[in-house]
Amino acid sequence: MRIQKIGMRTVKTAFAVFLTILISQILNLKSPFFAGIAAVTAMQTSVSESFHVGRDRMRGTILGAIIALLFSLVAPENPLFIGIGIMIIIYICNLLQLKKSTQLSTIVFLSIILNYEEGSRIGYALYRTLDTLIGLIIGTLINYFILPPDIENTLIKGMDSLYIYSKDMIEEIIFNEQKNSLEKFKEDLITMDEDYKILKRDNKLNLHETCNISGFQRVLKLFETIYYHLGILSSLDGSFNINKSNKKSLEKLLQKNLPIQNVNNKNNLDLIYNYHLRKILDNMASIKTRIETLCK
Repeated sequence: MRIQKIGMRTVKTAFAVFLTILISQILNLKSPFFAGIAAVTAMQTSVSESFHVGRDRMRGTILGAIIALLFSLVAPENPLFIGIGIMIIIYICNLLQLKKSTQLSTIVFLSIILNYEEGSRIGYALYRTLDTLIGLIIGTLINYFILPPDIENTLIKGMDSLYIYSKDMIEEIIFNEQKNSLEKFKEDLITMDEDYKILKRDNKLNLHETCNISGFQRVLKLFETIYYHLGILSSLDGSFNINKSNKKSLEKLLQKNLPIQNVNNKNNLDLIYNYHLRKILDNMASIKTRIETLCK
C-alpha cells in the first residue's frame, strides 16, 4: 500500500483544533466541542472561503440559538415543537442561502433546547455562540497566516494541464481520427471555473495584489471556445483535407509533420472542418501566450 503524503491543509486543521481546544480550556468554556467543529469548518481551500464559511457558520449558529430560545419559552422538550423548530431552521437557511450552515444550525438548536437544566438555556446559548466564534476566528487566522493556500498557482497548473490535454485531443482527432469523449475536458473546465471564482473572492480581500483577474477570465473563455469547436470536429464523420494554413499551425503546435493527404479525395465538409480547426488552433496559440504572462 502506497503511503500518501500528509497535506498542509491536514496539518493546519489539526493545529487549529489543538489551539482552539487549548484556548477553550484556558478560558474555561463549558464545552469546546462546538469550537473544535468551527475550527475544522473554517479550514477551507482558500482564505476567502474561510471568511465566507466562517460568516455563514456564525449566522447559522446565531439562528439556531435564537430559535431554540424562542421555542424553549413554549415547550422546551416537546418532540412536536422540536420537529417544527427544525423545519423552521431549514426553511430560513434555504431562504437566506445558508444551506451549508443548516446542519450546524440544527445541531446548535438541539443542544440548547434539550439542555434540561432549567434557567441555563440563555447562558448555554451564549456559550455555544462564543465557542463557535472562537473556533472560526482561530481556524481562519491560521489559514491566513500559516502558508495560505495558493489558488493562483493551482489555477495556473490546471490551465497548463488542460492545455496539454487539449493538444492530445487534437492529435487524436487529426492523426487517429478518434472520437474521444469530451467529458474530462468539461470536468476540468468546471473545476477551473470554481477555482477562478475563489480567486476573484481572494482578490477582493487584496490577498493577491498582483493577480491579473481579467487574464484568468480570458483564458477560461478561450478554453470554453476550444471545447465547443472540439465538439463540432468530433461530431463530423469521414476524412478531411486540412488546408495549408491549418497544416502549418498544427505541425507547429504538435511538433510533428502531418501525413500526406489525398488532395483528390475532396469532402464537402472540408470548409467547415477547417473553419472549426482554425478556431481551435488560434485559441491554443493565444492560451499559451496568456498563461506565460499570468500574475507576473
